[in-house]
Amino acid sequence: MSDSEKLQSFLQSATHMVLAVLLPDGTPWVVPVRIKNWQGKEFEWDSKVDTQHSLAITQNPTMAVTIFQKQENAQIGVYMKGHGELVQQKDDDFGRYRFTAEQVWLNDETYVKREVEL
Repeated sequence: MSDSEKLQSFLQSATHMVLAVLLPDGTPWVVPVRIKNWQGKEFEWDSKVDTQHSLAITQNPTMAVTIFQKQENAQIGVYMKGHGELVQQKDDDFGRYRFTAEQVWLNDETYVKREVEL
């Protein structure tokens, strides 16, 4: 199985991802979110618009995302950098956000991080 095939298979079952953003003062902020939709290089989730990560994305859309799974004898993870944006205001409190990956790396049981196409 190629790295791209392995990545696609892994992402089919992924339910959560971890967002890394920079707060306006330069402090890093990391938070897990539930994946609502994934297609190609785009991952969507819903968040309150007044959370630290939502406000940070509005100020600076540059961000990183990781999705990983640890099993007894194996591990797999995907690490991405790209940008986020609010794509739909759902109501006064919630919005639909989208992360678009610009670079993607895969790491698995080989412990060798390598860049892959998503």
